[in-house]
Amino acid sequence: MSDASEIIDTKMHGYPGVTAAFLLRGEKTALVETGPKTTVRNVLGALQAAGVDALDAIVVTHIHLDHAGAAGTLAARFPDATVFVHEVGAPHLVDPTKLWSSASRIYGDQMETLWGGIDPIPQERVRVLHDGDKVDLGGRSLQAIETPGHAYHHHAYLDDATGAVYTGDAIGVRLQGIDLVRPATPPPEFHLEKAIASIERIRSVGAESLCLTHFGPTEASVEATCDSAIESLNAWAEWVRRGRDQATELDDVAAEVRRQAVAAFEERLAPTEIEKLEQTTSYRMNTMGYMRYLDKNERD
Repeated sequence: MSDASEIIDTKMHGYPGVTAAFLLRGEKTALVETGPKTTVRNVLGALQAAGVDALDAIVVTHIHLDHAGAAGTLAARFPDATVFVHEVGAPHLVDPTKLWSSASRIYGDQMETLWGGIDPIPQERVRVLHDGDKVDLGGRSLQAIETPGHAYHHHAYLDDATGAVYTGDAIGVRLQGIDLVRPATPPPEFHLEKAIASIERIRSVGAESLCLTHFGPTEASVEATCDSAIESLNAWAEWVRRGRDQATELDDVAAEVRRQAVAAFEERLAPTEIEKLEQTTSYRMNTMGYMRYLDKNERD
């Protein structure tokens, strides 16, 4: 048994170091996150190379397609695996029709190219998790931590064997070698205050390290990473507000946000680094999430 997780690079959208899955071995073997269906061959190849011919658990932080899109495909490949997911997300893995339709409103005719579909999972193979519930892997467990903000069906997971927290998108995006945290704020569920509270919740559990789906363990400390994530969330909120004061169209506001982000944080990045960030959480997608959040707040 190895306590440390093994990182599987899904090579989402053809980019290395963008979206990770994590292999955990206790008495049972678990995969945390799956990547999209388009990358399932990469995940299966990595599992085979790691000597894994069976999975006991497939655990997802939430049901967005870059995190759980391959869950049904992998569940069919590993028929003894139980799929663990937030109670709100579970019905959409059993019947992904609404999930696919909702994503289609954002990605349009790029759906098949980017995500490749999503296979349903038999209901009896899906295990619902609530805040504080544990996935028992025999000698180690993963504890679900309620972390809304990015999405209201989001869990982070604390590994009691290592003190690592698998954060999904609750912290945001911090790619290896890129010394900044970019928030992940997609529509329709992004909520700024809940996102900040979720980061504070992760900080409060006494994590030894943070493992981000985008991408891998952070090089900075837990405290520094949480501080950076909150700073970025607040900065983007201010940039979107400024953009909305100048324009009403999404693309115009996103262009202003991009200008502000580059001036404040991203000027030092190479174009190839910004392109990798854009594969996970783009200027346009983040701006869209903030605008929906701000519009809803004003209506309410």
